[in-house]
Amino acid sequence: MLSIIIVNYRSWNRLAACLNSIALQSVDGLEVIVVDNHSNDGRANQFIQAHPAVRFIVQETNLGFAQASNQGALTAKNEWLLFLNPDTILSPDTLKLLLDKATHQPTWKLIGIRQFNDHGKDTHPHGLFLKWWNIWPPIRSIESLLRGRKFSKRYLSTAPITYPDWISGSFVLIRNADFIELGAWDERFWMYCEDMDLSKRAAMKGWNRVMYNEVSCIHSHGGSSRINHHTAAITKLAVIQSTFIYINKHLHGVGRFFAKATLVKITFFSLLLSSPFSTVKRMMISRLMFGK
Repeated sequence: MLSIIIVNYRSWNRLAACLNSIALQSVDGLEVIVVDNHSNDGRANQFIQAHPAVRFIVQETNLGFAQASNQGALTAKNEWLLFLNPDTILSPDTLKLLLDKATHQPTWKLIGIRQFNDHGKDTHPHGLFLKWWNIWPPIRSIESLLRGRKFSKRYLSTAPITYPDWISGSFVLIRNADFIELGAWDERFWMYCEDMDLSKRAAMKGWNRVMYNEVSCIHSHGGSSRINHHTAAITKLAVIQSTFIYINKHLHGVGRFFAKATLVKITFFSLLLSSPFSTVKRMMISRLMFGK
């Protein structure tokens, strides 16, 4: 019935906790696929031996989250796919409750659930689509206010069923047939914005993106992206690069030009003001200027 696809990069301890929580799920025919994105630290074989019920795909290079997710999906055998971050923990009844509901909701196409961090804080795993005029994050907050209560972060995460613009790729439930019809994850996105892009393509088809907040999970953000300063700098640059890719793909004409110009200005001033106090920001500047 369900295939879970997890992309891992050196998140072994959190992956172990995630797999242990999956093992407690009461779902028939559950298939778990872990795609290791070239962690290259000697631990993959240990996990393969420790989790014989899990199918491992060990990649020889790291081509990003979207590519690895697609590789996992290609081998999935079940009707439903769940793309799940390795730094998540599910309570024992999470998947059964979710599938029992989603199976009887044919108009639900991309489905997320409520998420809390390790301290019990709601992480709001959803957002508004990027547009030419809301590239600067505070403007998106104003847009949420102008669009009314049903687009506030609090409402989208607390009402039993809500319909945000996009849902986070940390937990996406989708029918295998729908995933194929959408064309899978866009592999031009190495990391970040691929979830917004998938939701945008669903929206263009008139498909519902749904938050089913009656169930939830724990999501410890940054399991792979904050291993060290070097990795943090790479992933923060990936946010900028992926935003440019999204703008090029979904915005057009003068709006695209304005969005790019705004993003360049925001990036420049953020790095300029923060670099004296941040090793990560200095490394980002170095990579932008010298490629290292």
